[in-house]
Amino acid sequence: MSQSERGPESVVADLRPSVGMLVLPTILLVAAVGAVAYFLFRVPEPWQRWAVAGGAGLVVLFGFIVPLWFWASRRYTVTTRRTILREGMVVRRRREILHARVVEVGLRRTPMQAFAGSGDVILQLGGHTAVLRSVRTPGLVQAAIVDLVDAERTDREVRRLRSGEQPRL
Repeated sequence: MSQSERGPESVVADLRPSVGMLVLPTILLVAAVGAVAYFLFRVPEPWQRWAVAGGAGLVVLFGFIVPLWFWASRRYTVTTRRTILREGMVVRRRREILHARVVEVGLRRTPMQAFAGSGDVILQLGGHTAVLRSVRTPGLVQAAIVDLVDAERTDREVRRLRSGEQPRL
């Protein structure tokens, strides 16, 4: 069966990590702004003002901007034939996983992820693992990928039987 007989590949889901990953960084941002507003004009020396502003700047940079950057740099696309993991803004990395190669689809949830309604979907590829980190409704994503993997296996088996190939042992 050629690709034209199987139908075109279509996007099933376009996902990002859960925005719940940004709750703590947002709290740090608000705390840093509040600390600057409180302490900036309460300290007597100019060097102390610079120290307060510099410390708050570092907290904002490493506590908010870096996590926001990592969150925005991840995207997962599930299609009818493969799952695509894209990461990075400056150095981009793209990983394509054919559903025919997936051995097992797992789900991992930490207590915080369970509280936020997110979790990690783990794709076992024999000796390798691919993780869709902190996706919303991970049970639904896992079930969809399992269905797509089963459909790909069934399609491959039908193609094998039509071609007259003997089963592999």
